[in-house]
Amino acid sequence: MTHFKLIIIALVISITSACGWHLRGQVNLPLSLRILDLNVSAIDFVSQNAIKQSLLSNGVTLSQDADFQLRVLKETTGKRTLAVTSNAKASEYELIQTLDFQLLDINKDAVSDVLSVTTYQTLLYDADAEIGKAQEEQNLRLDMKQSNAYKMLLRLKSITLKPAQAKQL
Repeated sequence: MTHFKLIIIALVISITSACGWHLRGQVNLPLSLRILDLNVSAIDFVSQNAIKQSLLSNGVTLSQDADFQLRVLKETTGKRTLAVTSNAKASEYELIQTLDFQLLDINKDAVSDVLSVTTYQTLLYDADAEIGKAQEEQNLRLDMKQSNAYKMLLRLKSITLKPAQAKQL
């Protein structure tokens, strides 16, 4: 019976590895983007940390001597009403978090257009639990910032470098 369990476990492991399954958050960036200069001075500290952690956990080395610079241009937050109660008070909001960034080469020339990633979340609102809902919104905003950092990596992965740019290494 234990022999049968081992065969099943080996089969499941081989199937999941063969289909390309991997943990969320792991992005295989091109080798030319494995060393980056990061310029995140335009955004808040929480977003800076989310981006740095996302890059470092995906094997990117941060160095000011890198051939490419990832410049985060701005981060915008928004909130709009989705639903109202019968007495015209908001009961549901949509939270919006957008991150704009650009990849530059060693001469600070643009390698990519200004790229943007956006995350949306829905927040149910209850005026009777205002303090709790404020904390919930804060937690959602943190999750959205981490999600944007991950989406940024996916966008970086899709950038195609010209042969001359890739040769800079």
